[in-house]
Amino acid sequence: MTGTSYRDGVEAGLSRSVAAVSVLFGLNWATVPLSGDRPPAGVTAVAIAFVALTIHLVVRGVRVRLNGTDALAALAFAVVAHPVLVLAGGSPYVVIGQRCMLTVPAVLLAAGFLPRTAGRWSWLAALAALGAQLGTSWPTDGPAAAVEGIWPPLATGAAGAVLAPLMRAAGDGADRSERRAAAARAEAARAAARREAHRDFQGMLHDEVSAALRAFGQPGIAVDRVREAARGAAAAIAGARNPLGEGDRGRTDLAALVRGLAPPQGIGASILAGEVATVPYEVATATIGAAREALRNVADHARARTVRVDLRVREPGPGFVLCVTDDGAGFVTEELSASSVGVRRSMLRRMEAVGGRAEVLSTPGRGTAVRLEWPAPAGAERRRVRARDTKVDRMNAAIGDVRRPLAAVCLPFLLVMGVIAVIHTRHVPGALWLTAWYAALSVITVALLLRARNGIGPAAAWAACAFAVAGALGSFLVLPLSGLADYTSWPIGAVTPLLTLLVIVRPAREALTAMALEQAGVVVLVLTGPPIAPTFGGTVALILPALSAPALGVFMGLAIGRTVARLGGVTTRANADRAAALAGRAVRDAREALHRGRLADLGEEILPFLDAVATGHRSPRDPEVGDTARLLGYAVRDEIHIPGVLDRPARDLLIAARTAGCVVTIQSDADDPHPPALLRLLLTTALGTGPTPRELVLSVTASADTVDAALVVLPGDRRRAGALHEAVAGLSAVVEDAAESTWVEARVRTA
Repeated sequence: MTGTSYRDGVEAGLSRSVAAVSVLFGLNWATVPLSGDRPPAGVTAVAIAFVALTIHLVVRGVRVRLNGTDALAALAFAVVAHPVLVLAGGSPYVVIGQRCMLTVPAVLLAAGFLPRTAGRWSWLAALAALGAQLGTSWPTDGPAAAVEGIWPPLATGAAGAVLAPLMRAAGDGADRSERRAAAARAEAARAAARREAHRDFQGMLHDEVSAALRAFGQPGIAVDRVREAARGAAAAIAGARNPLGEGDRGRTDLAALVRGLAPPQGIGASILAGEVATVPYEVATATIGAAREALRNVADHARARTVRVDLRVREPGPGFVLCVTDDGAGFVTEELSASSVGVRRSMLRRMEAVGGRAEVLSTPGRGTAVRLEWPAPAGAERRRVRARDTKVDRMNAAIGDVRRPLAAVCLPFLLVMGVIAVIHTRHVPGALWLTAWYAALSVITVALLLRARNGIGPAAAWAACAFAVAGALGSFLVLPLSGLADYTSWPIGAVTPLLTLLVIVRPAREALTAMALEQAGVVVLVLTGPPIAPTFGGTVALILPALSAPALGVFMGLAIGRTVARLGGVTTRANADRAAALAGRAVRDAREALHRGRLADLGEEILPFLDAVATGHRSPRDPEVGDTARLLGYAVRDEIHIPGVLDRPARDLLIAARTAGCVVTIQSDADDPHPPALLRLLLTTALGTGPTPRELVLSVTASADTVDAALVVLPGDRRRAGALHEAVAGLSAVVEDAAESTWVEARVRTA
């Protein structure tokens, strides 16, 4: 069902609700031959034809979908069946409730399933079915009873006319909302991916490339080690050009990657990773990157004799702890700078980004331990989410505010039943309390309806059911049991709106229990009271239509509630899967786009150089190689400080300035990319105008919604100052020039 839309689910719910009602009606009409004397052939024919029609509606409603053809068939049957009953003399054999059952499916299907193009013709067809019942009941039952008898099909048709379009519109709206939500989640994933890819890129530059280029100029480092660092940096750049490799398509054995870690040269190492530790690819990548940085720190700073790498799988459940421990000099962890690039970017953020954590523990003279931990997703969080996933939540997800369709189902019945209550109690001695009971029942039903969106508590539901059933059964203290054959026993059906409401939004057992208790009470009263029909079969035929009134609402509501709630749950999961797929694709697109742009120039400069050293074509001891490494190292550090700002022309200007002796210093207080246009403009204007300066300092400070850039160029130059003034015209900027220096302060809003 991953391709099922909310609209499709609404259609299924409507069809199944009609199927549930049809089952009830078919069973009622199947009892007509039990009503006493053998009914006339015309009545039997109508009963058989109606049972066949209900079977047809049940099969199509459950297995396929009901449509306009089914509506026309039901309408045609209702228009014909009522006159046939009159002509066959069926009034003594068929009570008014059963005649209503011939009309209800017709008007319900006309309101809910005739195509929109039918327009007013659908209303005319429904009115024809109502008119057939009214016209044939008028001579036999009298005008008042005939008018009173059409209220169930009329109220049902009115509810269907409101409910069906409302549910379809809600289904369409839910589909649109899900598409918008999926697009929003995909865009959020793109933004998060750009941010995370930027951090990964910064970490790669620091951990691999910058470290390798620094090794060229450090005395005492063996040539083989320099070549190894160059190979690692070249491999890191190549991997960044294709950041999502084969491993990203599934899960990765972290233990195998840990066993493949290269220990620091000249330091005794033991690597313990015997168990299989299958984790998501992103987790494995982040962990191995952090572990490599920890080993690099051991080689560069720890002065250790041995290092131990120990991977332990967490029990129970997935997760692991990876410890890198050395016996080196150690340090005071409180003095570790929060701005340490290696710890901050390469360890802490890498693990945090995948839901893990990194911890550095050290004591002077006792070595250092780096603990990398990845916990499994919290089961408590999953349970909390599931606990909120109630029936009402799923219905709200499927059709919007659940109160609107509930009002369409319940309020017409409440209104019409109120009129009937007044009619049948005003002349009955001692029945005034029933009117008050029904007024209170109506208030309770409306109050629960208003609370339905956020959920109805079990105590309120059971109390309302008890009040409804007690009043319905207590009504026979003043109403005759013989009234079960007509609307004198109206309290039995008066509970229908409340039970329908509860069976839709609450667990079905509450409304079903209340209905069963009410019907069992009626059966007990009939069995222990005076006879209401000459035969047992006649008694059954008389009370079944009365008992069907609450069952009609409960079964219809049960089908709607369960179907829509199930659809909401299934469709929500399907949409979540679809959104996750879109978000995953957005992540890949965003990361690849960012890496392509930032590596296009930097990789072309650095990768051939590293490959030449790694393969032995150029010697790291060559002074020219050292000078090139130094300049490329500057380029890498520039990229770390102002990511995404320097394109090839800007980088060439910086290399030329440094080669000519200019001291270039670039500082930034944040890791996130800054607006590149302004910073690139300042640098290219300052270096591309006038003589090569002696010194250039660019400082960048970022806040929540602004970026401040300060540029200082020594010595001052009038032509350079004029070019900078022209470049920042229209911005919030100040340009000052003096003999000693030219400086610019500019601010750009980012939010």
